[in-house]
Amino acid sequence: MKKNTLMLPVLAACIGGVVFASGIPVVDVANLANNQISHIATIAKWVDSIAQLKAQITQLKEQAGIQGKIRDWTGNPADAAKILSLGILAEDDLLRDYGLSRDDIARVVQSLDTLSRTDGSTYRSVYVPDLDGGTVQYDPLTYRRHALLDAHADNTRTVADQTRARERELLEEIALTLSELRTGATDAQVQKLTAKLIVLNGQLSQIETTRRRQMDEVILQKIANDNRHEMEQHAAAELAAKDDFLANQRVTAFMRSINPRRNAR
Repeated sequence: MKKNTLMLPVLAACIGGVVFASGIPVVDVANLANNQISHIATIAKWVDSIAQLKAQITQLKEQAGIQGKIRDWTGNPADAAKILSLGILAEDDLLRDYGLSRDDIARVVQSLDTLSRTDGSTYRSVYVPDLDGGTVQYDPLTYRRHALLDAHADNTRTVADQTRARERELLEEIALTLSELRTGATDAQVQKLTAKLIVLNGQLSQIETTRRRQMDEVILQKIANDNRHEMEQHAAAELAAKDDFLANQRVTAFMRSINPRRNAR
């Protein structure tokens, strides 16, 4: 009996060795369960991440739709600039000059032309012959100031006519722009048309300033002429006083020369 009892562990060990040696794998059930649980947790995290990504994509789509609606309402400024008609606001129009400058007037005016000026039969010509039918030789420098004043007056009329025509163009463009502004489809178009109206009104103010400036040129020339006339009167009075003094001295000297008794005294 003791022999049999001792043989049982030995046989069990032998059988175990034979089983393991036969190549049959040993399954670790606990480790496999842990791996499956970890894999399931990872998959759950992926599912949660995918759900969050879908939510973000949906939110971005909604934002894009809202921005698209806003863009449709506001409009693209670049597109609005392309379709906006500037009309008569070309660069050359904004830099337009009216009439002649002061230097140009002084350069081209002929002094004696003012003598034959009638201003549309308003005045009588001063260029008339003398009693013998001869031509009077007038001093050009004497009449130059009057010729300049006449030239400035003519230039002011020219500027008034030119600016009046330009003013009519601007007013027509303002009326057209206001009509476009009332039917503006987008905010960008409204802003562009509003800016255009500001420029148009600025042009109207500039034209009025140009007219007033030309009128000021006439007034300034008249003031200069009057001032010069007063200066010449004062100078002529002083010259006359000096000449009277010299004449008296000469008369006194002459009288002394023909009156010896007076000289003796």
